Amino acid sequence: MAANIRLTLGEDTAVVSPTGAALMEYTVGDRPVVVSMNAFDGAVLAPWPNRIADGRFEFNGHRHQLPITEPARNTALHGLVAQTDWQVTASDDSSVSLNTTIPSSEGYPFELILDAKYSLSDDGIIVRARAQNPGSHSVPFGFGFHPWFHPGSAEIDQSQLSLPAETWFETDERLIPVEEKTFDTGSLIPTDHEHDETPCIVCKDFRSLRTVASTVLDDAFGSPQRGADGWSRARLKGADGRTIQVGMDEHFRTWQVCTGDELPGERRRRAIAIEPMTCAPNAFATGADFDVIDPHDELSVEWTIGLH
Repeated sequence: MAANIRLTLGEDTAVVSPTGAALMEYTVGDRPVVVSMNAFDGAVLAPWPNRIADGRFEFNGHRHQLPITEPARNTALHGLVAQTDWQVTASDDSSVSLNTTIPSSEGYPFELILDAKYSLSDDGIIVRARAQNPGSHSVPFGFGFHPWFHPGSAEIDQSQLSLPAETWFETDERLIPVEEKTFDTGSLIPTDHEHDETPCIVCKDFRSLRTVASTVLDDAFGSPQRGADGWSRARLKGADGRTIQVGMDEHFRTWQVCTGDELPGERRRRAIAIEPMTCAPNAFATGADFDVIDPHDELSVEWTIGLH
């Protein structure tokens, strides 16, 4: 296993692992921003993020069976590169570039070349990633990224979340979406709102900044609200008053948020994953709203993290 790469710029530091091209840590001064939780820490998720039910999908008239990597839910989870060692292709004090190839396989008979670059800047971290199709056939594809964010206290309950999205994906017991629901545009959610034991759309509405409290999240949110520049920006205000901002460009269609309730022991609810994804969970299986990269074409994305 290759050694982790440490980046520095002024008081900012970041740690990137070649395994999964993962952003393991990011610290501003003495304030942790991205932390390690031993759960897909900051990994690149490709050629699909999240889950594909039963590992099955159809593309261009052909059926495919992916390896089942989450046996308890019988799903193919988080793509094919989150546990592989990427090659470092360039690095300096404040940036690192990595590369890997997804070879054709029985379940995913397509070849892709992936690149990821992490750069520290005066405004935070800039992440740029690219998928290239060197082959002669079109390729179904999705990008995702899995950073865990520090809530500014021992647990996430006192932090406040703002998630700019107009829809929420209701899921079954396997966390596979069964329905996409639109939030009532007139709804106002109190910042101290706490959910009950019944899943309900009002409990998932974080369009306005409000306290996470005891809300349990492992949910996807669609139809991102965007600024004039086409970017969507989520915010996590910590109990210490500092605010983490996560921005994603126009290629990302979905936010995924996880409060880590399934993590064991002291890791439970100690950080929150806010994951930019270019497609929703199970998109390959539903055949809806994922990218298709044509022969000798590519998809490039950018997302950012800042602390204010």
